[in-house]
Amino acid sequence: MTNEQFLIVSYFAVAAVSILLGTLVYFYLRRPFGEFMAAAPGKHFSSILKKLFPCGLIFPALLGFISVSYSSCNHDTYEKIVQSRQYLVEKNHEQLSSILLFLLIAILVWNVVLILVQKCAVSHEKKS
Repeated sequence: MTNEQFLIVSYFAVAAVSILLGTLVYFYLRRPFGEFMAAAPGKHFSSILKKLFPCGLIFPALLGFISVSYSSCNHDTYEKIVQSRQYLVEKNHEQLSSILLFLLIAILVWNVVLILVQKCAVSHEKKS
């Protein structure tokens, strides 16, 4: 396999992995998230959050994937990029690392959202 073929195959493989990781994280967290939202006040708001939850995990994984650039600061040409298999493998590792980082950030953001929902639920119960 030439370096150009490796670049194409690995690029699409890592893109598929990013979608797969986002989907796996969603399937792993959807039940606890759904149970938490079922207990939250305001059924309309919780149904909106339930619908946004899959996009809120898959989209950041894709953003992590596309955030990695193959060209460096010295504006490498396509020929220079394809020259080194080691460079291509390093970029694949960088993409995977970025995907995981963006997923971690997305999970932390969703945790903040859940904390805010819980705070609103507690303050709503005190008013009642």
